[in-house]
Amino acid sequence: MQPQDDEAVEDAAWRRFVQELGEQLARSWPALQARLADRYDAFVDHAVQQALQRGISQAAGVARFVNLSVVWGPSFQDRPGFEWARGLLAASPDREWLTMHQLVRRSLAELERRPDARVDVQTLVAVDSGLLDRFAARGRLGDMRVAERAPLPRRACDLEAAELRLPDGDTLMAYQLEAGEWQRAVVPAPPALRIALAHPAPALISVLTPPRGRGAPTRLQARLRAHAVCDADHHPAVAFAGPHGLWGWRGHETRAVSWPVATLEQPLPAAGPGTAIAEETTAAIHRLDLEVCGLRDEDDALGSVSFQVWAWPSTQWWIEVQRQAPPLQAVLPAAGAANRSGTRCRVEADGVAQDASGLESGFVLGLDAAAAQALQALSTAWQGVSGLEQASLEGALGLLVGRAAMSWGWHLGAGGLAGRALMRVCGQLDLTACRAELQFAGDLCCEQARGRLKLRVAGDAPLKHEVRRDSEAALLLSTLLPLMTSFRLPVVAELEPLAADDGALLQAAGAATGALVGEAGLRPRTSGGSGWEWFARLRLEPVTLPVLVSDPFHGESVQTLPLLPAMQLVDWSLG
Repeated sequence: MQPQDDEAVEDAAWRRFVQELGEQLARSWPALQARLADRYDAFVDHAVQQALQRGISQAAGVARFVNLSVVWGPSFQDRPGFEWARGLLAASPDREWLTMHQLVRRSLAELERRPDARVDVQTLVAVDSGLLDRFAARGRLGDMRVAERAPLPRRACDLEAAELRLPDGDTLMAYQLEAGEWQRAVVPAPPALRIALAHPAPALISVLTPPRGRGAPTRLQARLRAHAVCDADHHPAVAFAGPHGLWGWRGHETRAVSWPVATLEQPLPAAGPGTAIAEETTAAIHRLDLEVCGLRDEDDALGSVSFQVWAWPSTQWWIEVQRQAPPLQAVLPAAGAANRSGTRCRVEADGVAQDASGLESGFVLGLDAAAAQALQALSTAWQGVSGLEQASLEGALGLLVGRAAMSWGWHLGAGGLAGRALMRVCGQLDLTACRAELQFAGDLCCEQARGRLKLRVAGDAPLKHEVRRDSEAALLLSTLLPLMTSFRLPVVAELEPLAADDGALLQAAGAATGALVGEAGLRPRTSGGSGWEWFARLRLEPVTLPVLVSDPFHGESVQTLPLLPAMQLVDWSLG
């Protein structure tokens, strides 16, 4: 069917409704039709337009408005003495059924108050009820073919207030860093969330609950206080829907009802507990409906309340990593030399020790092994320098050595139950991102000149920082970005001339180029998912050295010798 055809059908349906309304009102108020005669249809059309202009478009609501126009006269809402009607029509433009209910209720009160009223209360009640019986299931202007989804309420039924709380006994304990010491402390329970006319319901609430297998789920409690009830066995009603299905309570059961709230399964990182830091796991999303008719005889109505309940895992994590710098050692190419530092890791979840082998092996078998391979690669490259004899490398290379401790977990925000939860992070890093002590040595022959060559790379790149994020004011990204650092440790060369039979001398003509450069610390996970991972990257910039060759017979010449090429040494991450 074309849009034009739809409009024609809707127009015809609306005209039929107006005609039926006029016919029923004529039967209900025969004296009015007799008095107006051929002006009766115009009266009905005018009253219908008055209703539409004031936002009343439901067929049943229009019918009730036109009926009141019969009782009080055309355009009654604009006449002196009917300020109450103007106020009601202007108060709730988005709740037309509430407006019409209160217009009828106030009209009944006005009729009882006026001894000279032309219409008695019982007649208005009877006519209004008959209109509802006939037109309550009809649609509205422009959508007459769609019936109302549910019967339109006729009696006052509304909530005075609702309260959501976590029952006593459900406590959360978080890891706190105080004066350099870690301890677990009770997090104060959030205050009850009150919903009333002066306290609108939030779009969502958050609940922290233990994942399956880590304790009993948190219970959410609702307490409802009714303003008026249409049917004590039907309203108020509470419905809680989610992965569990649908649970519901009605009538007196809703005065105080509680139920468990479960979150989704929370798989551990593939590398083991504690290897992914501050992972923002997914919440289980539920829907909570507090249902009433949403009618009051006076004043605004609270109405039904619906919002989402996001259940976040309440687990609070803590890790500690302690790593000693490796000792100095001679490095031989392809010798499989160990570069392992002393590493000790601890992982806890809610005060219970977890398997820390994945975290520890990530550092020992991952990072330390990569550093050992880097030393062997440097040794191999040094052995291959043209003109270099008796090449040797001695030293130590440590990455992310020192002590680090981190705690994280979901916490409720400043709004308590209202609003999203936040990932709280607390941590202290007292690390050295890179500690290098490398001594390259060998005899260098250039043309006929010789010299004792030494290259040294030495230094520490500190990574010391304390972080604390416990409010929405600080973004997680900006809070944790300082937990990574970049460094550059330059290569320093020393060239000592060695005596030659022909008197040729080899000496440095300037400073060497090249450096160990890299980054290390914590960064957003690169393997997929949220959270942060430990990482370290290390590379060597090309090393060159300008030298001066002095020969008694051929004079002096300056040239730049390539010593070590650019090399990618370490690219490691854990998480």
